[in-house]
Formats: sequence, C-alpha cells, structure tokens
Amino acid sequence: MNTTEIGIGPEVPKQTRLLCGKPLWGVMLVLALLTGACSPAYNWRTWRSPSTPLQGMMPCKPDVAQREVPLEQRSVTLNLHSCDNEGLRFALAWVSLPAGGDTAAFMGQWQQASAHALKATAPALSINRPAVSGAMNSAWWSMQGQDHRGHTIQSQVVYFSDAQHVYQAAIFGPPWQDETVAPFWEGLKLP
Repeated sequence: MNTTEIGIGPEVPKQTRLLCGKPLWGVMLVLALLTGACSPAYNWRTWRSPSTPLQGMMPCKPDVAQREVPLEQRSVTLNLHSCDNEGLRFALAWVSLPAGGDTAAFMGQWQQASAHALKATAPALSINRPAVSGAMNSAWWSMQGQDHRGHTIQSQVVYFSDAQHVYQAAIFGPPWQDETVAPFWEGLKLP
C-alpha cells in the first residue's frame, strides 16, 4: 500500500502569522485609522465662479445661495458660495453692477453692511495686504463681532472689483493661524 506522507513544513514565526488570515483585517483596520488621522482638515480645491471671471481656493465644497440686495434705489442679486471647515466659515460673494455703477462706493456700502450684520463691537480696521491679482480696486478689513448665537467671532474680508462686478472674500470664526488659511487668500484672482 502506497501512502502519501503529509508534510507539515517549516515552523512559521509568530510575527508572520499575524499578517496572515484573520489578524490581517485588524492590521488593515489600524492602518486605515492611522491614514484617516493623518488626513488634512483642509481639502483645498480650485473654485471658479459660474458667472464671473473670479477664481479662488476653497477648503471644502461650498453651499450656494442668492438674494436681492438694495443698490442705488434698485436691487441687485448677491451670489454667495460658502462652506464651514474647522469652525471657520469661508465665503466668496459677488454682485454684478448696473452700467455706470460706482464700484468704490458699493465696496464702501458693502463693508458697512457687513459690519452691521456682524454686530461689530469696534470699528473695522484696514489691513495692509497685497491687491487681489487682476482686480481694479481692493480693500482689506478686519472686524470683530458676534455670530447669530451671540458668540464673539473674528473676520477678515477683502472687497475688490473688476469693471462689472464687486466681490467679497471673507473668513469668519474664532481666531486662526494665518498660514492655515493662506491658500484661501493667495488663490483669489481675476484673470
């Protein structure tokens, strides 16, 4: 009778056995959790306005809103794209001005309306920052005020324009590190 001998083979080290079979799922789960923990909080992406030449960077997918706002005894449509990330609100907004509209005057009115909406606790402070690439005019402001829940928030805002539009780029929230939000400001441009 011919019998076949079944060989057991060499002894497999315990460390190698952890990587084989069911324990492998545990290793994969730990690696997935570690990878997720290393993911950046800000997922910067290029953003383009659907109706103007404005380009920018947003740290998250923006929500879209529109509303009518008064301008020189008529109303214009305010377009807003904003998102919340790490406790901060990032917003890009613009209006198309009627023919002959005064961009500088509207920028001033918008700044005052923003300070009022923010319930600014002190006058807006002008910030010395570089002009937005391609903009005709730009004015930077810093304000402190309250959100809708009464919490103190900071804001930095730049108003800028081209021949047909006035834009606002803003960050609202608790104090932040400038290097954390730098891509938002550096990404603003009008080609």
